[in-house]
Amino acid sequence: MKSVVLIPAYKPGEKFVVFLHELFKLNHKVVVVNDGSGEEYDRYFETASRLGAVVLVHEENKGKGRALKTGLKYVLDNMPDVDFVVTADCDGQHTPKDIQKVIDSGRENPNTIILGGRFSGKGDKVPRRSVLGNTVTRWVFRLATGLPIKDTQTGLRGLPRFLIPKLVELKGERFEYEMNMLLYLKEWSVPFLEIPISTIYYDNNAGSHFNTFRDAWRIFKQIVSFLLVAILSLIIDYSLFKVFSLLGIWIPLCYVFARIISSIFNFAMNARFVFKNQDKKVILKYYLVAFFIMIAGAGGTNLFASLGIPEILSKIMIDLPLFFASYILQREFVFKKKMF
Repeated sequence: MKSVVLIPAYKPGEKFVVFLHELFKLNHKVVVVNDGSGEEYDRYFETASRLGAVVLVHEENKGKGRALKTGLKYVLDNMPDVDFVVTADCDGQHTPKDIQKVIDSGRENPNTIILGGRFSGKGDKVPRRSVLGNTVTRWVFRLATGLPIKDTQTGLRGLPRFLIPKLVELKGERFEYEMNMLLYLKEWSVPFLEIPISTIYYDNNAGSHFNTFRDAWRIFKQIVSFLLVAILSLIIDYSLFKVFSLLGIWIPLCYVFARIISSIFNFAMNARFVFKNQDKKVILKYYLVAFFIMIAGAGGTNLFASLGIPEILSKIMIDLPLFFASYILQREFVFKKKMF
């Protein structure tokens, strides 16, 4: 397997030059993208070129995401023999040893994204800001996707060639690009492997541009569509339930009739806009889950109503836990795409 190290660089320092020397001592191919650093930083990129790196230039700063896409597009068009791209930061936080670990893992696990995971918890001196940021985004990311990635902020990643065309077209120009890449792992049905790497910070990570709450919100936006569909479905469901109950229909049947109609709307919206999986075969799985939720809901609502609890309140009490059960079952069973 032939690999190349891709380094997006914006206003690098001496650590960048040291890093390059170490990479070339190990005979790595290197592509560097100068993301509009300015003339005062040209000497660093001239050194990179003299050492043997391919240096691509953005005349103005366009962001890390765009720099990565520029480098990936170059590899795709000009390096047909390269099977694997390792992305690394220019600030010295990723060691040649860890880069080699990513390459070795990529060789052993073809068609897999390799993530270099920090935060091992084994005595690493990590700034509180970074610990907090990663903890928040890790758990929000897991809630949204179900994927147990420990380090969602890592810039050290191994990317198989077959994925590069998708990555070149992926949305995101700045730091959000790397998060978008992780969010699309599930939709693209791409397996991943997270391996432990060294945790290195300089100056308490003062130069980091990562914004915890911005990126947590970016992840949350991925499930907002699911919540909106659920709310609209609930409005339809509750309205029909109330209408049927006012008509004197038996309470369990009110629940069933309302749920059947609202489920048709829910399935169509989730398949098209939320999980983006319109495979007709999933409709059987969907209604298997819907049937389970419906029976549990009808039985629970009837039980609570028999205890003297108002009908609507009974429905709310049973539907709240069933909502989370439905989300997990749809994500992991109904709309889950097969891996390689």
